[in-house]
Amino acid sequence: MKKIILIIVMIFFFLFNFTFAQTRYAVLPFQNGEGKIDLNLWSYLLQDSIQKVLATLDPEEKYCQIVPADSVEEILADLNVDPNNPQYPTDMWKAVKILNVDKVISGIFYFRGNRLIINAYIYDVKTKLADPRYKVENIFKEPDKALSAVEIIVNKMKPAFLGN
Repeated sequence: MKKIILIIVMIFFFLFNFTFAQTRYAVLPFQNGEGKIDLNLWSYLLQDSIQKVLATLDPEEKYCQIVPADSVEEILADLNVDPNNPQYPTDMWKAVKILNVDKVISGIFYFRGNRLIINAYIYDVKTKLADPRYKVENIFKEPDKALSAVEIIVNKMKPAFLGN
C-alpha cells in the first residue's frame, strides 16, 4: 500500500513539475549584417539592453528563465563565435546547444542611409526557426536613438515570456 501511495505521489510530482516548467531563454548578440568590425558594438548593445529589460519582466522566474549574459558571453568566447562573421547564424547553434535553452532571442542589424535597421526574432531551438508571432522586423532608428528600439522589440515579444 505504501508503494502505491509513493508511486502516486511521484507521478503527481513529475506531472506538476512538467506542467509548470520554465522556458529557458538565451539572448545572443545580434548579427552584424554590415560585416564592419567597428559596428560590432551594436551587436552587444542590443543583446545587453534586451536581456536586461527581459529580466525585469519576470524577476521571480515564474514563467521563464533567462540565461545570464556572462554565461552566454563565456560560451561564445570559448567557441570563438563572432557576430561579425558571415557564418554566425550557423555557429550560434553550437553555443545554443551548450546553453541548453528552449528559445533564443537574436536578430540582425544593418546601416542604411544613416539609419540603423533592426530585425529581432525568438527562435525555437528544436526547429531552429523564428516564431512568426514574435518577430520584429524593419525597425528604423537613427544611431543616437537606436536603443529605443529595445522597447519596441520587448513589447512585441513580451507575451512569449509571460505565458500569454
